[in-house]
Amino acid sequence: FVVGVSSGIIENFAYVRIREVGGTGKDMGLSRLVSSIAGAPMFWFSGPLTEMLGADRVIVLSLISYVARFVIYAMMRNPLQGLPAEALRGVTFAAFWSTCTIYASRIAPPGLGATMLMFLNAMYGGLGQSLGAIVGGKLQSKFGTVQTFLYSGVCDLCFVVLVIGYLHIRKESNFKNPQPIVPKKKQHTE
Repeated sequence: FVVGVSSGIIENFAYVRIREVGGTGKDMGLSRLVSSIAGAPMFWFSGPLTEMLGADRVIVLSLISYVARFVIYAMMRNPLQGLPAEALRGVTFAAFWSTCTIYASRIAPPGLGATMLMFLNAMYGGLGQSLGAIVGGKLQSKFGTVQTFLYSGVCDLCFVVLVIGYLHIRKESNFKNPQPIVPKKKQHTE
């Protein structure tokens, strides 16, 4: 949900920020291209990354990258300075989404895998991104785009600290001891 809110803010206001620093449609297209080029191979490598780091760590790293993206966009002075944020978007989304879909499938009760994936998509894309667009719009109209990104980055950073604290005290957290995440093996009935 929080990643969805962050995504909703950045996806709706990154191009506004690019325009504020003199960017053109060409710069916005270049930003999306960099994001896509960075993300495509990450979908391939996200499985081994999740196996190596564990789901909790990948999700924490995704949240940290949102903090970095908010800061990059807030501090940029020309459109090309936003390209590292877009490269992070490609890598982060691919790793986050792949990890979450594997995890959702793994924890789903038998026969409810599609329902769990629908719930994940609804929380991220439906509720999270929609709320991010609304909250981001309110913040942007009241404080401006730079402050919106800075405030969002601070909120995400606070959330990351809370999540890391929680994961350190949770007994079965793979944050402390990463465990492989693999989809449940289907049982054959004869």
